[in-house]
Amino acid sequence: MSRLDIIGPILERYGIPQWVSPFIYDYVKKDPINAVKKGLSFIDTKRKKGEVTKKEVVLPNNYAFGMNSIAEILGAFFYIEDRVSSIIEEWLRIAPGHDYVEYENYFQKLSENDRRHARAIKNLAEGLGIKLGEPKPEIKGVFDYLQSISSWPERLVALEVILKRTYATFGMVFYKVFYPASPEFMRSFVKVFRSEELESWGSGEVEKILRDNVIRRDRLLEVSTELLEKAYVSMHAYVPIAKREKIENEVYLVISVALAHPLQFMKEQGLEIDVKKKVDEIMGKKSGKVHG
Repeated sequence: MSRLDIIGPILERYGIPQWVSPFIYDYVKKDPINAVKKGLSFIDTKRKKGEVTKKEVVLPNNYAFGMNSIAEILGAFFYIEDRVSSIIEEWLRIAPGHDYVEYENYFQKLSENDRRHARAIKNLAEGLGIKLGEPKPEIKGVFDYLQSISSWPERLVALEVILKRTYATFGMVFYKVFYPASPEFMRSFVKVFRSEELESWGSGEVEKILRDNVIRRDRLLEVSTELLEKAYVSMHAYVPIAKREKIENEVYLVISVALAHPLQFMKEQGLEIDVKKKVDEIMGKKSGKVHG
C-alpha cells in the first residue's frame, strides 16, 4: 500500500493539500496504531465542546492544557506581532526610494495591522485571566536577522512568504484546536487578523518579485534557509511545552509543515527545490539527530 493510499483520503476529507502528505506520513510512522486517531482528535471535534477553567483549557478530545502553557504560547505570538511592527517602523525611518514608493504605504499599514494583532492577543490573554509569558531568546534571533535585511523586495518576501507562512501555520492550528473550547475569544482573535486589502497587494507584489527574478535565486534560497533555520530553533524552544502536554509528535508535525509552507509556495513560483529534503535538513534529520 502506498503512502497516498493511507494518507490521501484523510487529506481529501479535511481539505489538506497533497504536499503535506510526506510530513503526515512521517508522523504516522512514529506511532502507526495511534497517530491518526490522536492527530485527528484535535480537529475532528464534531459537536463536542471544550471548556476553560482558571487552571486549564480542556479541548473536546479531553486533552487539557495548563494556563502556564497557554501563557507561553500567547506570549510568543504577542512578541512576533509586536516586534514585526517595531521593525517595520525602524525600516520606515529611511523612506524607500522612488522604485518602492508603494512599499512605504503598504508597510505602514502592515505595521498598524501587527499592532492590532498584538492588542488582540493581549485581550485574549486578559479574557482567559492569564499574564503573557516572556518570549524565549531563540525567537528573538529570528527577528534580529529580519531587521538586518536592507532590500525592500527581500523584506517583503521575508515577511509575506517565509515568516508569515511559517508562524501563521502555527497560528491557524492554535485557532482551530482551541476554538471549540473558547469560541468567543477565538472569533475576535482571528477577526482582526484578516485584511483582504493588505493580502491582495502583498501577494501580488511577491508573485511579481519571484516571477521576474527581482531577487537572485541563490540569494532567495540563502535568506529563506537562514530565516527558516532560525524559525525552527525558535519553535523547537517551545517543544518542552509539547512534552509536558504529551503532544510532542503532533507539534513536530506542525513544525515540519510550517517550515514546508513557504518553501512549497516558492517552489510553485518557480524556485527549484526539494521541499521535503530541505525541511529534513533544517530539522536535523540529515545529520542523524533525534528530535527531543
